Amino acid sequence: MVITLGINDGHNAGAALIKDGQVLAAIQEERLRNIKNYSGVPSRAIRAVYRIAKINPQETDLISMVSLNRTYSPLKEFPFHVKLFYRMAPYLDGHAFSKWYVKILHKFRKMDGIYKVIRSMGLQNKELTFVEHQQCHAACAHYSKPISKNKGGKPNLVLTSDGAGDGLSATVSIGYKDRIKRIAATTFYNSLGNVLYSEMTGYMGLKRWEHEYKVMGMAAYGKAEYSIDEVKKIIRINPKRPLEFQNRMRAIGPYIGKKLKHRLHEHRFDNLSAATQLHFERVVKQWVKNAIKKTGLHNVVCAGGMFLNVKANKILREMDEVDSIFFYPAADDGGTPVGAALEAYYKYCRKRGITPKHHEIKDVYYGCEFENDYIKAVLKQKGWLKKAQFIDKIDQEVGELVAKNNIVARHSGRTEWGPRALGNRSILANPSDLKVIRDINFAIKKRDFWMPFAVSLTEKRMKDYLINPCPSRYMIDSFDTTDKRDDIVAGTHPLDGTARPNTVQEWNKGYLDVINEFERHTGIAGMLNTSFNLHGYPLVDSPEVALFTLENSGLKYLAMGNWLIKK
Repeated sequence: MVITLGINDGHNAGAALIKDGQVLAAIQEERLRNIKNYSGVPSRAIRAVYRIAKINPQETDLISMVSLNRTYSPLKEFPFHVKLFYRMAPYLDGHAFSKWYVKILHKFRKMDGIYKVIRSMGLQNKELTFVEHQQCHAACAHYSKPISKNKGGKPNLVLTSDGAGDGLSATVSIGYKDRIKRIAATTFYNSLGNVLYSEMTGYMGLKRWEHEYKVMGMAAYGKAEYSIDEVKKIIRINPKRPLEFQNRMRAIGPYIGKKLKHRLHEHRFDNLSAATQLHFERVVKQWVKNAIKKTGLHNVVCAGGMFLNVKANKILREMDEVDSIFFYPAADDGGTPVGAALEAYYKYCRKRGITPKHHEIKDVYYGCEFENDYIKAVLKQKGWLKKAQFIDKIDQEVGELVAKNNIVARHSGRTEWGPRALGNRSILANPSDLKVIRDINFAIKKRDFWMPFAVSLTEKRMKDYLINPCPSRYMIDSFDTTDKRDDIVAGTHPLDGTARPNTVQEWNKGYLDVINEFERHTGIAGMLNTSFNLHGYPLVDSPEVALFTLENSGLKYLAMGNWLIKK
């Protein structure tokens, strides 16, 4: 038995605990602090994963940290040779950059906060290892892949792409049974995520590294042809190194913003959104084609924040060159603790001659769960018990309430891992009623009007609503919809008619019961599903935060455990 703790103390910090390659518990620190995208030492998450998994910290075999470098310092504080190294970045290929990065910047990793937590838990004598940022993403995808995604038992093509981490922004690797071999990498200077998508997000007055999804949502409202020529000048595939991206702006950081302002000041933001999305899709598609051609591998697994772009994922899934493709659900940095733990586990096994165990991903309800007695105590403490009713068949009750056009928040079971609400921390509504969009947007979520909602569908009837469907259990892909679109219209994009579903089956029996009851009343085998949170806050975790959200929104119903609270 090998117990591994994975820790990310960077953007969207969190922790994960795995046993013999299987995830027992994982949670982002933001859920426990109610601070979106919390960055820093995940002290609460580290303690929580042991509590969730019911594992004594002393049983831990090794601790694995995400990233070789975590300075928490601005570049101006770096020594001269490090500054020089960064200035050389535009001229280095990814492999060269990565090798020098490991040798130089690893020496500057800040660990004071982590050591403090580790010592307080008596873990200071445990083996400690560090895993490079992009390798964490790669390990998430490769070591979690469903067996069915590895047709023929051949190696996988492993792709990562995000803003940046440890000096790199994208990698191409070959995934073997117990190891991952990198064959190409793109430096942070040439980041498709930062140079194109995040900088365009910031240029349009939105928040970098958080609101990129708003640009994707707006894209369908614009006309790409009005801005595409200028957007194409930002980044491209490197003509000399076809597995890398190339920054054409000859700038990075705030200097890109100045150039964008000069070039794009006459362009409308909806057209810019459309052009950004279109160019992103084309560049990513060509990159994947190049990687398949280079390796001859047609089974693809992916992770990194850029693979949260469900529009691009749809295009990749439909490529003739792709036999199968898997997107790790927690594709962003929030998922890296699992990758760090898995990579460390496989290395640990190789070093000691142990045959590692591969556990394909199934449900991703890795977080906290709260018993009815605890919920009752919180309701009493917060003054809500008089408005709460204990209901034995709570899931059927929720399905019936939604069938009567009520909007209901569901807080049940363990918290989801990753950025998507998959039924346990969700706001549910009738997907055939467009009026619920207004009610949820303005009374509860306070979101931008153009943002589409998602839909949950029973897997046995997904063919009724999706064209060429396949199980999509993590809400990380999109599909065209059939002529039954009107049944789920509120859960589709209002302009292009695509849906971002999560298909529901026995992995979540309670949520399946909710949808089945709704279907019994309406004939519709799905419902609108959006995350249970206020705008600007992370997904709800605890009953206390659930009640805070109820109190500060237009929600009228909250189903928490077996308790139904009515405002």
